Amino acid sequence: MALRVTARSTTDLVLRVLREAREPLTVEEILSKVQKLAPVHSANPKNTMRKAISQMFLVQATRDGRYAYLPYLLAENHFRHPISREELLNRYFLLSPELVTALWPSTYEIAKRRSESPAFLRLSEEQEVEAMRTYREVEGWAMEAGEDFWGWLEERTPHAGDELVFTVIDAEARRYAVRFARREDRPEGEIAERNLEIANQAEALLKVAHDAVILSSLAVRLIGLGGYHHPVPPDPLVTVLHNDPRFVDAGLDLVALADRWPGYPSEPVDYRRLSANVSPAARLPGTPEVEEIEEEL
Repeated sequence: MALRVTARSTTDLVLRVLREAREPLTVEEILSKVQKLAPVHSANPKNTMRKAISQMFLVQATRDGRYAYLPYLLAENHFRHPISREELLNRYFLLSPELVTALWPSTYEIAKRRSESPAFLRLSEEQEVEAMRTYREVEGWAMEAGEDFWGWLEERTPHAGDELVFTVIDAEARRYAVRFARREDRPEGEIAERNLEIANQAEALLKVAHDAVILSSLAVRLIGLGGYHHPVPPDPLVTVLHNDPRFVDAGLDLVALADRWPGYPSEPVDYRRLSANVSPAARLPGTPEVEEIEEEL
């Protein structure tokens, strides 16, 4: 007997198709492969696919308008994390939205698709350590690691302003390379170019949204567009937006374009804890609601 496809089961089928494809697909290609698994009985099957795609952070649009499984898009992406004095004292790192998405791609997914498994950090050819994601009620998402990691870091006598650079080896297998970088060795010119590229992409996405947008939604769209594929990563997204006068903090983890947010005071863009009642309008087109729709298609 053929499966009766509902909104919830369609998202599962789309995710399965993209995981098995291991490459970006068009909506038409996704529909064709889903139809082979279970017939989609709806007035507009392509629209059904688009709706299913919009329900998942783990499925993202690429620069050419196709869609792909987020862990595959993360391959060979690079992310920069400045080390603060407080992090060295507290022995955990507060993560920007793009970095927590890189290390734990399902962080902003619904509960059934969320994974709590550790990330494996390769510190050298001989040393790999585990890192865990934790949530701090005030600061937000953080990364904690064991004594092996902190021993490795302390051997390098870190100071505030030094950085960790994360490279995604295999996000599906949760494997990453980490290197330590001194503040004085920053390639400032290249980083400035990368920051401008990210800011320009963010501006274009916010113009399409016509409203303030959740930082995590903006970050994952930038990943999908290849914003972190360059070997010299930009500064954290929050830093990039804070230092660019085109953007303002709209509160509650939201960022907006300054010229479309009249009268609102310019404040640093922050990734504070997201309020549970943020309007769906704050999500970029193509990013999911907090929960999937339950109605049958």
